[in-house]
Amino acid sequence: MNEQGRRRVAVAGASGFIGTALCRALAEHDEVVALTRSPARARIADPERRIHWRRCDLFDVEAVRAGLRGCDLAVYLVHSNAPSSRLTQAAARDMDLILADNFARAAAVCGVRQIIFVSALIPEGFEIAPLLWNRREVELTLAAHGTPVSALRAGLVVGPGGSGLELLVDLVRRLPLLALPPEARSPTRPIALDDLVRAILLCLERPADYRGVFDLGGPEWLSHAEMVRQCAEVMGLRRWVFTLPWLPLGVVAWVARRVSGASPALVGPVVESLPQRLQIRDNVLQRAIAPTARAFRQALAQSLAADGRHLLPNPRRPTQIEDRAQLREASRVRSIQRIILPPGQDAAWVAGNYFRWLGRCCWPLVCSRECADGGWEVGLRLPRVVLLRLRPAAAMSTAQRRVYHIDGGLLARAEAGGRFEFHTLLDGRYTMAAIHDYAPALPWYLYLWTQAAIHLRVMRRYQRRLARLAR
Repeated sequence: MNEQGRRRVAVAGASGFIGTALCRALAEHDEVVALTRSPARARIADPERRIHWRRCDLFDVEAVRAGLRGCDLAVYLVHSNAPSSRLTQAAARDMDLILADNFARAAAVCGVRQIIFVSALIPEGFEIAPLLWNRREVELTLAAHGTPVSALRAGLVVGPGGSGLELLVDLVRRLPLLALPPEARSPTRPIALDDLVRAILLCLERPADYRGVFDLGGPEWLSHAEMVRQCAEVMGLRRWVFTLPWLPLGVVAWVARRVSGASPALVGPVVESLPQRLQIRDNVLQRAIAPTARAFRQALAQSLAADGRHLLPNPRRPTQIEDRAQLREASRVRSIQRIILPPGQDAAWVAGNYFRWLGRCCWPLVCSRECADGGWEVGLRLPRVVLLRLRPAAAMSTAQRRVYHIDGGLLARAEAGGRFEFHTLLDGRYTMAAIHDYAPALPWYLYLWTQAAIHLRVMRRYQRRLARLAR
């Protein structure tokens, strides 16, 4: 509590469409610390001074600790779809795990009493789409360091600025005929943004009563095909909608990308998650929001602009151009590879093993040498030139996490910083080999075609090597 007796609630991912609505609702009674990776958004002050914006790079655990310091509760609304560097060599699901683990570690150190996480509905059976399984992995990661977690599993969230709803509206607006795959017959329970916010507020009001997993949905079961039909009706458009007995999901994703202009990182996972058998298990939180929950049609109508054919703008849109320009100017690199950890090993072992293996892998051109301080130098054999110098960050390192600062060498802009981390998570199941904020010394396009391509190829060879050891 602060001096006025108000709780201090941190919201990670506050600039998204769920975070924006939640911060407005929270600010009526609580002190809100809004965490965002966007420097442009962090500079915009709240006119009523009820929301305190902090720029927070969730890839940096020290920055997360600073962001959460003094907070009683936290809401985690983070997805890694938005770009965080000029070049990213990483799968979204791997970035999500690192972000969640950093947040969970920082929350435990800062004494946060509970984390509320908006997850996704998990279907029954063994056929789980990668997007949905990723949400489950994030749930496990957030709970791995002792802070209690409330996981609110929801389907399509219907509100202004939602990426899933935006994709649906764009397709209906632009295509007079919509041929859907057979998986579009699978029913789900879309939930209005206001209802989801009410559920989060209930968890924050009585955190001890709402711990664990809660399935949430709106008042009606709708197939994806029926949502498309209702969307066309609300928008006042006449559309022919039918499902085919067979249509590859890859074709559906390709058409959706071409028509909507959405990124493959968004469209692919959304389409893959269509075939699912959902069951919303009865729970106290669902019963609490059910009496006044809004139907899909009503929530959609409130999300459309005055012309009735476009969604209200995404709250991130005003700052996206500036953020992307800054990323381009900084010319930083992020590269993350998920390594299956051999039994009984940890991040400290992987770090040493990787650098020793690197010298053998790239022989006779490249050699690696361990320094007296525990760091490493990677360089050419002939001539004797240091390409990268990595200094150990002892204060940030443990057996489960090895951190090196990239502070020299022919290939790095040392003054720009950069880190190479080996990060073990999910109870030792994986180690993430991650380069953050690396600034190459080579001209950008020369770097892309040489050093970046070689690094990715070497890391994939090392992934295969440790996968064989794990087996």
